Amino acid sequence: MPGSEILESIVPRSIIIGNSILDKIPQIIDSLRFKPKVMVLSGTKTRQIVGEEVYAILEDKDIPFDTLIVEEASLEAAITYQDRVKDTGSNIMICAGGGKVIDVGKYCSFKANQKTELISVPTTTSHDGIASPFIFLNDPTETYIGESRPPVAIVADIDKIIQHPDLPRYLAAGVGDTVGKMTAIWDWRYAHRIKSVKFSRFVGGVLQSADSLFQHQVSEALLDQEHAIKVVLKALLIAGVLMGTSNDIRVGYGSEHLFSQALHSETTGIDILHGERVALGTILMAKLQGQDYEQIIKILESAGCPTNIDDLEEEVDSESIISALRKAHKVDSIYTILGETGLSKKAAKTLATQTNVIP
Repeated sequence: MPGSEILESIVPRSIIIGNSILDKIPQIIDSLRFKPKVMVLSGTKTRQIVGEEVYAILEDKDIPFDTLIVEEASLEAAITYQDRVKDTGSNIMICAGGGKVIDVGKYCSFKANQKTELISVPTTTSHDGIASPFIFLNDPTETYIGESRPPVAIVADIDKIIQHPDLPRYLAAGVGDTVGKMTAIWDWRYAHRIKSVKFSRFVGGVLQSADSLFQHQVSEALLDQEHAIKVVLKALLIAGVLMGTSNDIRVGYGSEHLFSQALHSETTGIDILHGERVALGTILMAKLQGQDYEQIIKILESAGCPTNIDDLEEEVDSESIISALRKAHKVDSIYTILGETGLSKKAAKTLATQTNVIP
């Protein structure tokens, strides 16, 4: 039929959210119907929170496995980890940790052996990488963005997520990454209109409906920590799955992420979470797009997410914000509200002060 959409979807087969559900992992492995060679990835902290329990569950079911501790999430480190995965011949990877562990796992599973399946066991709710087919690996001056396959399954154990030592901050960062979809979907539609970029009306409609529901739920949900985890987690999962449904990163990646990556380059060595950078970028880009950026600020403030440089854990100067705004359009070739020439220094400073990102 002329004008009809054809979607090639790459999505997880199974998503399990609940309390004390790590014992579901052997069932997922059995469902894959091949002899498992498992590699369990975790971070130095997340090994204690969830990794060691996964080891015990696999041992109890006589499922052989190797282990790998992810100490760094740069592209260079991921290449080294990939060699280890290839040497073991692993065909299943269980990534028990935060976004860095899961992104490294997605890179290794895709590069080492494209038949390797990945099970995502998130310990934070800080960004949508827990479910998406895309990879973000930060090097000191730039970010590697690559495509992989999404996890075959996601096992989100609320009891483990709630044990994270810096839960409020990471939960707030998840809110920051989620509100970023508001500016990303605007940019995607804009690129479709101006540059005839392929746009999925189905995916765009679902994402906007999910974002609207999230905005209505999140402030009340934040009054109860466990409920807040579920609301933010579901929003991030929906975004990640929709990236796979459309096989397009633009679902959750627009001008706010371009700013985030540019700011990362400007603030090397400074402790700013991905979702915190995206939150600032969303405020700035929503203003440029003519969206209600003040409402976005209210949502972020209710979550305790930074809305200006004074709210950040470590000091970031105003020049870093202005420089990131001016460089953001060069980060990626995708077309956004920033256009092809970006902002002048005067325009960047005006935008940052009008939105109070620079108080």
